[in-house]
Amino acid sequence: MSHLALSLDGQRDRLGLKGPRAAEWLSAQGVGVPSAPNTWTYSHEIGAAAAAGAAAEGAAVAAAALATSDGTAVIAALAPGAAAPGAGAPGAGAVLVARLGAAEFFLEDGAGGAAIKRIAPSTPIDAAPGVYPILREDWAFDLQGEGVHEVLTQVCNVNFAALGLEARPLIMTLMIGVAVLVVPRIAAGEREYRIWCDPTFGPYLGESLGAVVSECGGKYTGASV
Repeated sequence: MSHLALSLDGQRDRLGLKGPRAAEWLSAQGVGVPSAPNTWTYSHEIGAAAAAGAAAEGAAVAAAALATSDGTAVIAALAPGAAAPGAGAPGAGAVLVARLGAAEFFLEDGAGGAAIKRIAPSTPIDAAPGVYPILREDWAFDLQGEGVHEVLTQVCNVNFAALGLEARPLIMTLMIGVAVLVVPRIAAGEREYRIWCDPTFGPYLGESLGAVVSECGGKYTGASV
């Protein structure tokens, strides 16, 4: 198992959406979404790549008319070839898609990815009925290595060690008094916890969590980012 480490990773694009038609809008962009609240998945080859694939398939793309409250209609291209939720392992272009509730979603690009930049402007979100953007400027941390559950036991009352990862759970909880989102996942063959919080509390959470990591023999990197 690797050495205990906490790292700050803020250099990724993120997108938040909510509303009764948020899932439909995401599907129209080629984004595979989790079917159940409080779960997450990876969606592959979305945005421009999905559009190119849909154009090549031609007849495989279906047009869906979504009626608005005033009787007008928005036409969305639905790409059946979009990656199914949970399919495959993360790679270049993979976007983490978390379903926070029945009608709220949080998306984060993979390392070096640009999919969110491609999809966010492709359809004006404020012109799509029932879809509302949410500003996401979260601070993001990765926690992994030997002793990771000892750290988590000290800062949170959730028993992360007992969580099964098959269902890809998304945890919304408090960590050192700060509201956080946590995704447990496997990275390089071992458990890793990706933790997001409001940017207002980012420095405090990083310093406080980093101090516990240091007490347990680990290292916190990225504090100056």
